Formats: sequence, structure tokens, C-alpha cells
Amino acid sequence: MISGGRLRFAATVYRAATTTDALGRRTSTFTDVGDMRVDMREAGSSEINYADGVAVVANYELRARWPNISRLTVTELDRLEVRGRTLRINGIRNLDERDRVAVLDCSEVT
Repeated sequence: MISGGRLRFAATVYRAATTTDALGRRTSTFTDVGDMRVDMREAGSSEINYADGVAVVANYELRARWPNISRLTVTELDRLEVRGRTLRINGIRNLDERDRVAVLDCSEVT
């Protein structure tokens, strides 16, 4: 189990809309589905070619309690907002397959 003292930050989970536009593409709106507490650790950053220029991609590792991930049904399509940063979820791991700690690999394009 992850220690409650390490879960210092509040994270808001935003779910991608399931509606489509006239061309059949998913609309880019997100709705707030709930909050949970997380531990946020910076995992480095890098510059990449992005659109018509260069962008900085900051990577983060977030840890949360697995029951919260299950309760909110968080998937890789969702977004998280932590401390004013909007993070894209790249992957969700169930640490040691024990259903106690979830490790979310996230990135922020700035």
C-alpha cells in the first residue's frame, strides 16, 4: 500500500467525450469525472519536433491507490490536471499486480 503521507497532490480526472463530429472523429472535449490524491515525481524532459516547431515534453510518474483508479475507471484516453498542469496518460501499471498501487506514466507538452 502507498503511504497516505506521500499522496500530497490532488488530481482531477477528465474523461474524453464519446461523441463524434460530422466527419466521424471524436470531439476534443473533456468532462470532469472526479478527484483523487497522487504522488507526483518528475521523470525528466526533452525537446521534440512538434507541429511546426520545437516543444518541450516533460515526463512525470504519478502514483495513486489502485481502488481510486478502479472507482474512476481511469484509462489512457483520460487527462489529469495536477498543480495546474494538464497531463496526458501514456500508460497505467498495476504495481506488482497486487491491486494496491497504480503507477501512471504521464507527459505534458509545453
